[in-house]
Amino acid sequence: MTMEKKVTFLLSAEIVGEATSAILLGEFNNWEANNGITLKKQKDGSLKATASLEAGRSYQYRYLLNDGRWVNDERAENYVHANGFAVENCVITVEEEAEAPKPKKEKKAAAKAEKAETTPDDLAKIEGIGKKIAELLVAENIISFKD
Repeated sequence: MTMEKKVTFLLSAEIVGEATSAILLGEFNNWEANNGITLKKQKDGSLKATASLEAGRSYQYRYLLNDGRWVNDERAENYVHANGFAVENCVITVEEEAEAPKPKKEKKAAAKAEKAETTPDDLAKIEGIGKKIAELLVAENIISFKD
């Protein structure tokens, strides 16, 4: 099962300049303008969009402004040369979510179950088995009444 994670993309007002809108294009939408993610103008003049991307993957992307300019994200974690073009694409890696810690109740129950599994029964309580025979059984990994 693939996990998706919401990622926010923000293009600063300085880069936006006179443009009034933009779309986000990248590997996640096959660089197709028809599938571009529209960025919304913010009060400070920046443009912003949120996209759901598959976690555990890296993606290349760029912004296409409505004034015809292709621009990069100044906060991208990395840049790579775009094959066949004299430009660099931005790179984002979508981290996988860490597994949420178990609540204390679950931890205690798991610890109790684990302890029950590893605590040997007193096999000498079985009729006909003395202390020496019980030690021999334990040496053979027979440590519980169930075994």
